[in-house]
Amino acid sequence: QNTFATVAMYKEAVFLALRVSLEFLATIDSKEEILIEMLDWAFGGFKPMGPQGFAPAVLGIIIPLLKRIIRRILAFDLDIEGEYGGRTCFTTTNKRLHVVLLFYAEYCLCCGTKDTVMSHPLFKGSLCLECKNNFTETLYRYDEDGYQSYCTICCYGMEVILCGNDSCCRSYCADCLNILVSDRTFDFLKDLDPWICYLCQAEQTHGALTPRQDWSIRVQELFANNSAMEFEPHRVYPSISANLRRPVRVLSLFDGIATGYLVLKDLGFKVETYVASEVCEDSIAVAHINHDGKIIHVGDARLITQEHWGPFDLLIGGSPCNDLSIVNPLRKGLYEGTGRLFFEYYRILQLLKPKEEDPRPFFWLFENVVFMNVHDRLNICRFLECNPVLVDAVRVSPANRSRYFWGNIPGMNRPIAASQTDKLNLQDCLEIGRVARMTKVRTITTNSNSLKQGKNVSMLPVLQNGTEDTLWITEIEKIFGFPKHYTDVRNMNRQQRQKVLGKAWSVPVIRHLFAPLKDYFACEELPQLSTSNASNTSTSGVSGASTSSCSPCGSPATPEMHQLR
Repeated sequence: QNTFATVAMYKEAVFLALRVSLEFLATIDSKEEILIEMLDWAFGGFKPMGPQGFAPAVLGIIIPLLKRIIRRILAFDLDIEGEYGGRTCFTTTNKRLHVVLLFYAEYCLCCGTKDTVMSHPLFKGSLCLECKNNFTETLYRYDEDGYQSYCTICCYGMEVILCGNDSCCRSYCADCLNILVSDRTFDFLKDLDPWICYLCQAEQTHGALTPRQDWSIRVQELFANNSAMEFEPHRVYPSISANLRRPVRVLSLFDGIATGYLVLKDLGFKVETYVASEVCEDSIAVAHINHDGKIIHVGDARLITQEHWGPFDLLIGGSPCNDLSIVNPLRKGLYEGTGRLFFEYYRILQLLKPKEEDPRPFFWLFENVVFMNVHDRLNICRFLECNPVLVDAVRVSPANRSRYFWGNIPGMNRPIAASQTDKLNLQDCLEIGRVARMTKVRTITTNSNSLKQGKNVSMLPVLQNGTEDTLWITEIEKIFGFPKHYTDVRNMNRQQRQKVLGKAWSVPVIRHLFAPLKDYFACEELPQLSTSNASNTSTSGVSGASTSSCSPCGSPATPEMHQLR
């Protein structure tokens, strides 16, 4: 103690050693006072001991201190009130505290918890694990009006305001705006027409909300398909500003009944050109009649050359699976029969890919059956230089339909979740007076026997007036997500209609895969919106969404979401 009191260098050494071991809040200006505090801590046994001694201060220490500071400055009570879904729900009485916490350390921008796992890709701040999972599930979920179902910042929200910039589909909830920007921001913005959102404006800080300069790259890297570790990662295209987006040009190989075009229009895309390669006359008739002749049909994919068509922004297709599926005992594999048509897709993909110096975004998607020979799957992966993503339509429809998807569309490997408009149970797809005997059905193919269920594949899935019955074609159309009577053209009989449906893609699955493209291509201008209901997430489709991810802005399970523009 005498040495400490008389030798200045020793005192300085003690001071520096203690400061390394413990970082104190900058609330005391005097060095002597800081030294006294640190000595008290040292004589008390340097608690906490072990690894916990280097952990950040707990909220129990930080929050009371910040409360006192803010209470002196703002002179209003900041007591935290209540719980929402098991997690703190920030109310208007502690908004200022929330903002200070966000600046003080890396707290979750959505719910305010301290256990963060990553940076928020759009705005400065962080995300906890639960909010990250919700963010990846709902960021690219869109309502029927073409706008985001949930808030761009927190991916929750009950009442949202929509960006008025053409082709921008983002929405922002009242709680995020009022908490992170300033009080009554939401009410103020409601009177602006149009209001240009923070990501469309020049980069600047709005209260505690600061867009990242590289947000367009970060958000795509978040959804990059990193499952193909043995391959080089695909080129990542930054998102395009809303005012620079242009209509999409599509080439669809083995197009079938134009599921791709139907989904693009449902999502609100402006489609400049949709060229379809298809040889089935029945499928061509369905596509032509349902879409008013706007699809350009070019026949056999083997005859398509770079000189005749292009350039394109999106290449999609799924070659016939008859000779690839292990269900077919007479299959010929990838190099014989219809299996060889995969190489036509690969040939055209190489023709369409832009050169490295070309910044133009180009996306592609290839689909095929899951149950194929392992060697065939590995060879497809080798040519396409990526691993597939498995998506099963049973998550968003009443029918099992597992398919592999290869491609470079952002977010292909994000979780698929049902929306409020998706029909998840067979009963939801049946006509009046008919009763489903099960919730889900087997994969529906071109074979009429695929409609039979049970272990012995003999049970019919529907009861009508107490009698077993098979599925009607209009019901199969609903199961796939198509409008009723979509295939009712050209006087086709039941077998013909099931044949074209059995080769089709599931509409909600393709909608899930195409949704991220709204960050790149122009969308149709929507009429002025008053107040309307927005689609909500089905709690059965999002794992834990209704209980585990509560934010200051509400929950996806809320019954209504009012949209204002």
